[in-house]
Amino acid sequence: MILILIAALLVQQPAKPVPDSEVQRVAMAGWLAARALAPKGGDVKLLGPVNERLKQLDEMPNQSARYAEIAIRAAVSAAQEEREEMALLLAHARDLSNQMGAGNRPPGEWPLPIDELEGELWLEVDRYPEARDAFERATNTRPSPNAWIGLARASDKLGDTVTACRAYSTAAATPGLPTSVELEISVYNLKCRV
Repeated sequence: MILILIAALLVQQPAKPVPDSEVQRVAMAGWLAARALAPKGGDVKLLGPVNERLKQLDEMPNQSARYAEIAIRAAVSAAQEEREEMALLLAHARDLSNQMGAGNRPPGEWPLPIDELEGELWLEVDRYPEARDAFERATNTRPSPNAWIGLARASDKLGDTVTACRAYSTAAATPGLPTSVELEISVYNLKCRV
């Protein structure tokens, strides 16, 4: 009888949270695997690495793992051109991020903060107004080189050269940008000087 009670107590106790560094590692690996699907059209046969990371995240009790899991699923939906499904997943990810950020705690940030996440995925599926709006929120709330570059790219797609030039100029002031991004900025700056 005592063993049954002890077993019942062990089953009822919540799992211990996984260190944030482990959630981040798995989230980033899953995100990169999901993003690798985009150029290939999100072929189901290529989902193995993504599914492996999703399974790992599912086993983690952390709320940050839930956010990462939904973000990765949204990236897979984007790769498969499932815009409506992606929109639902992004809304869910935003809710999770807001819950996580309540009470002066950090919101969801892996694989990307919610506004950058939305911007990246809307840009991928050619929904430029939504991408621009998301990146604008990102530059206002948590500015990063990625947010500024995303805002520049989305603005350029919408023909808004003024905003694109401002965003590229702001991003250019960031030290340590990848060479490909520096080149992109340099080439676009030719439009800004005209």
